Amino acid sequence: MLAAPVVALFVGRSLLPDLGGLERLFSGPATAAPAPPDARERGHALRVKVLDGNGDPVPGAAVRVVSPRPPFRLLHEAACDAQGGAALPQASTETVRVVASHEPEGVVTSAELTLRPDEGREVELVLTAAEAVRGTVADTNDYPVAGAALSIDGMPWAVSGAASDADGAFRLATVPHEATALVVAARGFRTATISLTTPGASPAERVVRVRLATAPAVEGDVSDLDGHPVRARVIACEGEPSESIATSGPDGRFSLPPRAIGCGVVALSETSAASDTVVAVEGQRLTLRLKPGGSIEGVVVDERGAAVRPFMIGIESFSASRGKSVRSGGQRSVDDPRGAFRLERLAPGTYVLTASGQGKPPTRSDPVAVSGGAATTGVRIVLSAGGVVTGHVYDPQHAAIAGATLSFDQVSSAVQSTARAESDARGAFRLEGAPAGPFTVRAEKEGFRMRMVAGLRVESGGSLTQDITLNPSSSGGGLELGGIGATIDRTREGIVLRSVFPGDPADRAGLRAGDLVTRIDGETTEGMSMADALQRLRGEAGTIVGLSVQRARSEEPRGPREAIDAVVVRAVVVH
Repeated sequence: MLAAPVVALFVGRSLLPDLGGLERLFSGPATAAPAPPDARERGHALRVKVLDGNGDPVPGAAVRVVSPRPPFRLLHEAACDAQGGAALPQASTETVRVVASHEPEGVVTSAELTLRPDEGREVELVLTAAEAVRGTVADTNDYPVAGAALSIDGMPWAVSGAASDADGAFRLATVPHEATALVVAARGFRTATISLTTPGASPAERVVRVRLATAPAVEGDVSDLDGHPVRARVIACEGEPSESIATSGPDGRFSLPPRAIGCGVVALSETSAASDTVVAVEGQRLTLRLKPGGSIEGVVVDERGAAVRPFMIGIESFSASRGKSVRSGGQRSVDDPRGAFRLERLAPGTYVLTASGQGKPPTRSDPVAVSGGAATTGVRIVLSAGGVVTGHVYDPQHAAIAGATLSFDQVSSAVQSTARAESDARGAFRLEGAPAGPFTVRAEKEGFRMRMVAGLRVESGGSLTQDITLNPSSSGGGLELGGIGATIDRTREGIVLRSVFPGDPADRAGLRAGDLVTRIDGETTEGMSMADALQRLRGEAGTIVGLSVQRARSEEPRGPREAIDAVVVRAVVVH
C-alpha cells in the first residue's frame, strides 16, 4: 500500500564549487533512466509529481534523489514526463532528499525521507519562484578571474553550480530566497563568502562584486613508509595546463604555488612507488608518503648458457608507470658464479637493462615490467660474441698512422664498452665486440682531430672492413663526425635539441635549440635511450634523417607546441 503523499517543507538551491554540477559533486553512481516497468507495477518505486505555483504539472522538470549528509551523493535522477511525473527506483533503505527544479518556475527540496525497498512512496513538490544572482569575480588588482566556482552556502544538496567566464562574469538563474551567502572558490585564491542579504538592482536579481585575495603557498612534507624525510618530485594538477612541479629537500619539505589548491598532489621517486594522491586544501599542510619500490632479478649468460663473470649491468631506459623520468645508467659490476643479479629500489614502470662483459658488446634485455613492492624474476640477458671491425688508419696522404686508439662510442646509456684496439705500424687494427648497430667507431691520435665514423652495422660473429682517415689538428684536438650538427639532452618531457650549431645541417633544416624530438626516421623517441637517439642521428655525410619535433609557442613549460617535420641531410661536422 502506498504511503500518503509528502509535500516539500522548504525551498533550497545550492550552486556547488564543482563546475560539473551535482553529478560531479555527489560521488555515488547515478541512474538517469526511470525505474524499470516491473518495479513500477509492483509499486516499489519513488513517484514524484512536480507542480508550479498554480498547481499545474511541470513537464521536463529535473528530479534528483540525493543523500542529505556528507559525503553527499547523487543517487538517482530523472526528467518529468508530460504530466509532470517521474518514477525512480528504490533499491535499499536509505534517508534521502528529493530536489526538483525547472527554469523559470523555480526550485524545491523535500524534507528528509526514509525509503524502503518493500514499499513505494509518492512525493509531490511545488516549485517556488527564485531570484537570480549575477556579478563579476576579480583579483585585488581588479583583473578578471575566470573559472571561479560559485555555490550557495549551506545547501549542498541543490541542483547545480556556476563558474565565472573569461571576463570574470557569472549569473545564477535560480537562487532560493532563503539563501544568505555566496561561496566563491578559485585556484590560487582564498575562498570568499559573500553576503546575499543586501538586495540587488531589482527585486528579482541581486548584483554581487567579488574580490579574491591570493592564497598562501601549499606547503607539505614527503617521507618514506618509515616516516623518514626524502627527496622526491611533487606534482600538483598532473597533466593539466596548470600543472605545478616541486622537489622536496633533504628534510622532505616542499612548497607549491597557490594555484595547486584544489588539485590532487602526488610524490614521485625513482626508487619508490608513488604516494597516494592528496587534494591540496587552503591552509592545510600536506603529508605525502612514498610506497616501496620493486626489484628485478635475473642472470647474464653467454650464447652457450654459461654464466658471464664479471659483468656490468645498468638501466638503459625507463618508462615510468606514472609521471615522467629521465632515469638511466646506474652501472654496477657483478661477479656471481651463476651470473645472477638483483636490482632493487626501483620505481614502478618498464625497464630496459643493458649488460656487458669482457670482449662482448653491451646487450639489452627485453622490456621488464616492475610493480611497487614486488620482485620481477626470470630476466635473462644473453651476451653474444659481437662483430669485428677491421681496417687501417691513414693520414690524408694515405700514410699509415700507428698507435691510434680505436673504440666504440656511445654504445649504451647504461654501461661502457670495454672494447679497445690500437693500430700497428701498418696502420692496421682489429676491434672486437661490435654491437649489431647502428654504432660509431671512434679513432684518436695525438696531433690529429678525433674522427667518429657513424652509421656502421655488423651481424654477431660477422666482420666489417672500415678504413679511417685522421686529419691533422694544429691545436692538437678537435672532432670530426658525420651528423646533423646538434647536441641532444633528455629531459622529463623527452629528448630535446640542446644546441644547434649555426650553418650546420640541423640549422639549415630549420631546427632550433629546445625543439622536442618526437620521432627519428618515423620511430617514436618515447622510451628511446640517449645512446639510441645519438646513433640514429649520426651517419655518413650525404645521407638523410627525418625528424619530427614539437616547438614551444610560449614560455610556459606546458604551453601549446607546434608540430614540425624536417628532413636533414647529414654532413661532416667539424668542431
